[in-house]
Amino acid sequence: MKQSKCVQILFAILPLLLISACSGGAGNSNTTTPPPQQSDSIFSVATDAPLPSIVSCQINLTGVTVNNGTTDVSVLSQSELVDFAQLSGLHQMVDLTSVPTGTYVSATVTIANPVIGFIDTTQTPPAINTINGTLSTNMVTVTFAQPFTVNNGDLDGLRMEFDLRKSLAVDSNGQVTGTINPIFQLSLHNATDSEVSIDDFAAGVVGVTGANSFMVQGPHGRQWNVTTDSNTILDDPTEPISSFTTNTIVSLTGQIDAVTHAIDATEVNVISDNGFYLGGLLTSVNPPTGPATLADLYVRDELPAIDGISPGDIAALTLDGTEKYRIGHIKLPLTTLLFNNSALAPGQRVSIGGALTTNNGTSTLTPHRVVLRRQGQAGTLAGNVVVQQGNTGSFQLNDNWTAGVLLPQPLTVMTTDATNFINLTGLSALQGQTGISLRVVGFVLINPATSQPVFIAGAVEELTD
Repeated sequence: MKQSKCVQILFAILPLLLISACSGGAGNSNTTTPPPQQSDSIFSVATDAPLPSIVSCQINLTGVTVNNGTTDVSVLSQSELVDFAQLSGLHQMVDLTSVPTGTYVSATVTIANPVIGFIDTTQTPPAINTINGTLSTNMVTVTFAQPFTVNNGDLDGLRMEFDLRKSLAVDSNGQVTGTINPIFQLSLHNATDSEVSIDDFAAGVVGVTGANSFMVQGPHGRQWNVTTDSNTILDDPTEPISSFTTNTIVSLTGQIDAVTHAIDATEVNVISDNGFYLGGLLTSVNPPTGPATLADLYVRDELPAIDGISPGDIAALTLDGTEKYRIGHIKLPLTTLLFNNSALAPGQRVSIGGALTTNNGTSTLTPHRVVLRRQGQAGTLAGNVVVQQGNTGSFQLNDNWTAGVLLPQPLTVMTTDATNFINLTGLSALQGQTGISLRVVGFVLINPATSQPVFIAGAVEELTD
């Protein structure tokens, strides 16, 4: 049997749905059977366009199919609860399913039970309120801009982006009403395309399988072999792969290997090494300046399931300064000079890992590691574009979407020659303009000169219709 391929699906802000295809088996000696149907694999990734103060839009994804002109082929093995508001500019993996070879012309998404969460900054500290959404339709079909041919043994990816900004209805005052008119963008890509790369895939380590490989468990209990090489960034030099245990939780960036279906990692970020992981958004830090002793975390995901804490809750975590502070995906010990317990701020996306103890049904979390994570912010160009040299400089962004309501307005975005400009020729293309819709992906750090948060951009994208 030939090695089947996988088709990846990328969801807006990004859960990643993986789809693989397998050939059929042989018949018995007394029966003539047709040759096995050739197949390919498809994987999925997701992303979204955010809306003011919205931090969560959880939707039950009940079905995803691709259509070859005559037949709908399912690429989702079971229902998946997806928070589309957390993935702006990021990709996350969901599933892997087989599809027959052929030319596919469209995809259909079926959804249910939306719940919208938004930040209420009129309270101190800020709180999260929710609205049970109402869908105008539970099924959306999108015709691909170009038909896509799935060949035998290939690995392809389906990118699904949920346009949160256009999908959530608002009243004349700009307030969310709860009505959702779902708008998706769907497209198939070859697995090597950056549009369906993997990042921010959190998974628990099952075991070390070699000097440069290890096994993790992700969604649906599926286990993935992870391979690394000399170019892979291991963000914490003090924790080589050989030190990984079943208490280690990692965040992975990379691509699905077209032949082996392993995750070929370009970055491995240890986010917990002794029991629990919470990922989410800092909504309050106390005291506001100096070493923090208490941080409120809006929880978006957790491993393992923790009694009394669920995604959508705000968890109050006590800090004492003994935690290890790092910037994810940066292999430099000096990151502790840039990010520490005196450099925490509301609006930062972080992962917190540590020890979990349970007594008489009560869970106690003791943070041991705080990792600053990449995040996506979107808004409009406010101007004040400064070009120092090349693409090194800064501009200001009107950003009141998602975490933006917790950050300074306008938000200063700093760029370097390493910043990737998408749909733009570079920083100078922004000079003399305002009001352009932009999405930036990078890190929120504290500027020591002003003690105010700034955004360090790894990518700047002009958003177009």
